Amino acid sequence: MWRGAAAMIRNESRQLLMILQGRPEEEKKWSVPAGGLNDGEAFEECCAREVWEETGYRVQVGAYLHEKRGISRGYPYLVKYYEAEITGGAPVIQDPDGLIYDIRWTSAPEIRELALTYPEDRAFLLEYTERGETPLLFRTNPLSVRRLQDGDAPLLQKWLNDPEVLRYYEGRDRPYTAEMIQADFYSPEDPAVKCILEHSGTPIGYVQFYTVDGEERTEYGLQERPGERCFGMDQFIGEPSYWNRGIGGQLVRGMLRYLAEEQGAERVVMDPQAWNERALACYEKSGFRRVKLLPKHERHEGELRDCWLVEWRPEA
Repeated sequence: MWRGAAAMIRNESRQLLMILQGRPEEEKKWSVPAGGLNDGEAFEECCAREVWEETGYRVQVGAYLHEKRGISRGYPYLVKYYEAEITGGAPVIQDPDGLIYDIRWTSAPEIRELALTYPEDRAFLLEYTERGETPLLFRTNPLSVRRLQDGDAPLLQKWLNDPEVLRYYEGRDRPYTAEMIQADFYSPEDPAVKCILEHSGTPIGYVQFYTVDGEERTEYGLQERPGERCFGMDQFIGEPSYWNRGIGGQLVRGMLRYLAEEQGAERVVMDPQAWNERALACYEKSGFRRVKLLPKHERHEGELRDCWLVEWRPEA
């Protein structure tokens, strides 16, 4: 797999540092400074080096933003995006590969019109340029996971009034009102990180994760391990037209990578209902194992249903 890092550098005028690049025979297009890891190089080190080589600026690499995975020209790739702040240097092209042709600070209106090397980045670049932050957690093309926003409430209400969706999530006897959406998904007291799943930019589902400790560990019968980072996870695809296309498995595997690599997860658990063999098969294919049957664990459509505690560990 090809691995690389990319830098998001924004100035006080809300402009993003971008470069014009391309092979000699190609049309030249714009991207943020980025490149591949050298042997033994950390992602952050790669990020700083590529900015220096491609723009002449010295930078301090800051917060991790998100990652992007996919396949390009037949090869799998992974790119991690970081915030970066200029600490010195001056704009000068010194790319050892000779593929950089221009350096420019670009505004959001310009980014909307530029020919981009990676067009799938456009929404992300615009979001960061305009706001100085991004709701994205990760992308595994064509899927992306971003944090829940206020404008997503109607989507959630639509999905959670669909009997097909409710059959597997919460139950057909419990369609959601607008008030229930606010209470269950937008409460500031709820520590869960709530996110929307998108397919090629179209919202199609929901996923959340949270730390598991205290009473929940006791309920699950999980042995306490000092310092262990244990997470719980829940998800559903709210658009039935996207079911049975392998998207659920791709989402779960992407979330597990994110939780292990970026949140330090040492264990991830879920408690699907025992009758839902389709969900259980998806989780087991993604690396979960059944640990414990939880009798009459969850009320669903008027009955207390058995659930399975399933567990995933990075080393497994």
